[in-house]
Amino acid sequence: MSELFDKSVLQSLLEKGTGKGIRVAMLDTGADEDHPELAGWIAGSYDLARTDGGYECVAAKGTDEVGHGTACAGIIKRIAPDVELHSVKVIGSGARGSSDELLQGLRWAIENKVNVISASLGTLDHRSREKISELADQAYYSGISVVAAANNRGQVAYPANLSSVLAVDSEAMENALDCRYRLNMPIELEANGIYVEAPSPGGGTKFYTGTSFACPHASAIVSRILSVQPDLQPFEVRTIMRRLFSS
Repeated sequence: MSELFDKSVLQSLLEKGTGKGIRVAMLDTGADEDHPELAGWIAGSYDLARTDGGYECVAAKGTDEVGHGTACAGIIKRIAPDVELHSVKVIGSGARGSSDELLQGLRWAIENKVNVISASLGTLDHRSREKISELADQAYYSGISVVAAANNRGQVAYPANLSSVLAVDSEAMENALDCRYRLNMPIELEANGIYVEAPSPGGGTKFYTGTSFACPHASAIVSRILSVQPDLQPFEVRTIMRRLFSS
């Protein structure tokens, strides 16, 4: 394993990976599966339906009233085109969602044994911290890498501010495969999230800025690495990201 952490070996690993064989759950606003860049590519789309006990994920046509998830899905596809992407709509029209919806999205991803959870979202509700933390830890110990966007205003948000989660801030990067690792920081990774051109619902593209769009860059990079070394555990993935992207 020590040879794996040689920086030149890691760079080769990153360049070879395409995401093939890696299952990604994207928790977001859905994704427009009819967009030319995404048509025929999304493996599954799911909406949340209310039940007596809360919510359940049900298969549905991939739609996106907000545009946020469509952009994130397009970013993932461009960087890791061979992943198996599952879009779980935990945020609805008006960009509104609840902690309970986020929790159900996390449960679905864990139960369906994905390899990566990409969450370009978060809650400031500290009352939800314990439940979100329990699920993030469950994912971690199940071998699932959880990648989450930091709050754009620097506020403490979940799941990003949890120790079991790879948290991502935004920065301008010339290369989509570039990141910056910040040692001993609660938000440890910076990825490309400034004026990122990505798909928008209806068939076109727009430029997006924010941690939300840095997160899928990092998720796709993790997926590329895992597609070459699928047995890596989340702590090993984090070590590799630190080794690759520390200055």
